[in-house]
Amino acid sequence: MQSSEDALPPDYSVIRGCQTDWCNAELMSHDTIPNLSPAPNPPTLSGTECYACLGTRPEDCTPRKSRRVQCHQDQSVCFQGNGEMSVDNFSVPVYIRTCHRPSCTILGTTSPWTDIDLQGFCCEGSLCNGGSVTQPFTIASATAPLLAPHFLALLLIIPLLVGTLGGPLCLSP
Repeated sequence: MQSSEDALPPDYSVIRGCQTDWCNAELMSHDTIPNLSPAPNPPTLSGTECYACLGTRPEDCTPRKSRRVQCHQDQSVCFQGNGEMSVDNFSVPVYIRTCHRPSCTILGTTSPWTDIDLQGFCCEGSLCNGGSVTQPFTIASATAPLLAPHFLALLLIIPLLVGTLGGPLCLSP
């Protein structure tokens, strides 16, 4: 295992879309993609280290196959989760570990080309995102309590309970 000094700097990614057949054929390697968001030099880091990976199978994103990265200054927590990415009628599962902002808000994302639905959670502490990416997750939020799903479940259960008990809610005989 690498020491913290050997952890890689944060990743920057660029996604570019086009709307004609084979319009991305000239992008032959990562080096030909324009660097639209260069990393600061020297990089400003938060001091947090996380596992980082993105795969379409759980085994692509194990801690052993993940890279260890140093997080940007505004990303002081780690995230792990899974979800689905859809383009038109084609969907693939996604498994992810990465650095994240402390708000840990993952609402999914939509662009003209894709819909991405993620579930997972954030954790504090270096390399804390080494758990299973296949476990069922709730929507990620480090700041908001999960009262809404419980309330919604209660609203759905009450009519079922009333129907089972045989009629309207009558608290007295």
